[in-house]
Amino acid sequence: MHLESHRVFRTAIEYGSITKAAQLLHMTQSTASRHLQALEDEYGGLLLERSATGLSLTTLGRTLYPYVCDMLNCHDNAKDALSRLRSEGGGISVGATLTIGEYLLPEILGGVLRMHPQAEIRMRIANTADVLDDLVRHRIDVALIEGLVDSVNDLKVDPWREDELVLLCGREHVFAQRESIQLEDLVGQPILLREEGSGTRQVTEAALEEAGILSSLTIAMELGSTEAIKSAVEQGLGIAFLSKLASTRDFQAGRLKEVSIQDFRISRFLYVVERQERYEKYLVKDLLTLLYQRQV
Repeated sequence: MHLESHRVFRTAIEYGSITKAAQLLHMTQSTASRHLQALEDEYGGLLLERSATGLSLTTLGRTLYPYVCDMLNCHDNAKDALSRLRSEGGGISVGATLTIGEYLLPEILGGVLRMHPQAEIRMRIANTADVLDDLVRHRIDVALIEGLVDSVNDLKVDPWREDELVLLCGREHVFAQRESIQLEDLVGQPILLREEGSGTRQVTEAALEEAGILSSLTIAMELGSTEAIKSAVEQGLGIAFLSKLASTRDFQAGRLKEVSIQDFRISRFLYVVERQERYEKYLVKDLLTLLYQRQV
């Protein structure tokens, strides 16, 4: 059953002419006639009477006509409804690693909700490995991550913004009173790290390994969130490398101190990761627009 054939039938009746129907539907008259013949073959009888005065419906055609109108109207209404859903609402599920999910994403999702008040927005926060797994398994629509991304088929990876990982210590720590330290001063200090699979941990360990000091450090504790590490550092349980984006308020409040390390800096990109979708959701497009507008 072809909608176009039914559309030719309805238009020909409404305008009383196959020629006029063909013009309005941007096809040749012979094509329009083939559509009508296909319908008559499908329904098993003549639908239109052709005469010098124009077109008239046969008994079969008269019975079919209201159903054709209903079918085409339902199709057009469905297209309109889906178009509105894509542009005005619907749902979006965003996965983010902890630093992004806790400190950057809520404001951006608030912007999406202001643009689409009827939208259903879901956010999942996990480490890099778990967020990427969710994306591959279609549990989320887009991923925002801070870890190292291996090449994965069917995933599109774009850098979003730069972030710096800085060394944090408590107010009473010996480093808090120093302008800067040498990298070697980290040896013997209790280092606090995020859990395995964390993007922050991956980048930190890669930078320390490249500097040739990782194997000499004392890993005192592994914790599952940025806030847990900041609390532990504040209580003097160790020092840690964390995102500057996630620590700015703590520096301003005097709870934590940023420690400068001479000739050593850890920077990383935060990434947007998407599946290669044939039809991208309107909400995803608007989310990405807001993301790239808020890079500073």
